[in-house]
Amino acid sequence: MRPATKMIARFGLLTALALVLGLIDRAVPVSAVLGGFIPGIKLGLANTVLLYAVYLMDWKSCVALMLTKVVLSGFLFGSLTAILYSFSGGALSLAVMLLIRNRPDRGALAAALLSAAALVFLLIRNSSPKGQMLVIDILIGLAFLASAAVFAAIRKGKISGVMGTSLAGAVSHNMGQILMACAVLHSPQLLTTYLPVLVGVGAAVGCLTGIVTERVMKALKGTVSFDQIGRYRVGDSSVPLSSTSENRTADENRGGEKLSGGQE
Repeated sequence: MRPATKMIARFGLLTALALVLGLIDRAVPVSAVLGGFIPGIKLGLANTVLLYAVYLMDWKSCVALMLTKVVLSGFLFGSLTAILYSFSGGALSLAVMLLIRNRPDRGALAAALLSAAALVFLLIRNSSPKGQMLVIDILIGLAFLASAAVFAAIRKGKISGVMGTSLAGAVSHNMGQILMACAVLHSPQLLTTYLPVLVGVGAAVGCLTGIVTERVMKALKGTVSFDQIGRYRVGDSSVPLSSTSENRTADENRGGEKLSGGQE
């Protein structure tokens, strides 16, 4: 199969998978489980596709995938407002993930620091939380501990950098949506009332999407050559591989020579 054909097939498959996972996201009532205190909260399963693409595809394809997902999911399941919110979160999340994929430990560290700041801010506002607010504080505290543990594990080389990239992407996704909500609703107070909660919840969701994506990438390690496409080795987040067209052409030529030799 030609490289262009593979790219189109992969793009279509990832787009379809993102739409299906987005539909599942809408079907799981995470907000209702939390008592409706945080409206609009989702598991973020659809974001695992974009996180996967960050390590598998070039940045232009990632941007095209994000835009296609936003537009199609908005028209199929949402509205124009939903498209605006999804675009703002997706654009900021993708930009952050592309920037820190070489240093995912910084993404985990940023998520830990933001979660800690959010927890301190909420405790200052309410030093004796009860009911739903207590659940939220516990969730944010667990997100802080998980982010700190991921940071330490990445630094020691015990896990791949996918988790760190996922944490940074999830937190920045929620931040992008809040910024868009402030602009659309003309409500800057959301930065102090809603953003701290979403930062902590985003870190918790980022751990989930990171685990899912890392499992998928490890499962595909035997069928998808991450080395040949010039991306990053699963399990070694600090070693970027060459992604020049010359190297890819050389790999294809070597594959053609092996094939010709086998036919002779």
